[in-house]
Amino acid sequence: MTIKNVLASVIALACVAMLSMPISAQKSKGGGASTSCANVATPTLSTVTSQRGINVGVFGRVTNCSGGKQRYTVTISAVSSCGKETIIASSLIALAEGESKLISVSYAIAPDTCLGTSTVSISVSAGDTLLGSQSTPLTIQ
Repeated sequence: MTIKNVLASVIALACVAMLSMPISAQKSKGGGASTSCANVATPTLSTVTSQRGINVGVFGRVTNCSGGKQRYTVTISAVSSCGKETIIASSLIALAEGESKLISVSYAIAPDTCLGTSTVSISVSAGDTLLGSQSTPLTIQ
């Protein structure tokens, strides 16, 4: 099994785990947005240069810096060089005080994506309040 196959398997498993969280675990219990605090690590990509139609892995970390258990919405998105935004994934996660979770997803670059430098971002929010966001460039050639 090649490293490429292992990486693809790990990414696929992470995506399934992210999407399989039960709805009951996703609903917020207490702790409004005003008491929420989250840190987002700058995303890492499986490649910094890619082509249309190729899969790219996005990896990041979200940390709960509030004083108790919190539920956050984590959104992974990409904005092409011509300004078109694509939501790659969005999920609700629950984190205990001080807990961190690794985030990973794989997405195929659309065949009509503009060539040039796109921006891949991971954002964390509680309700309507954005708590943090980090981005990294991805060159499409």
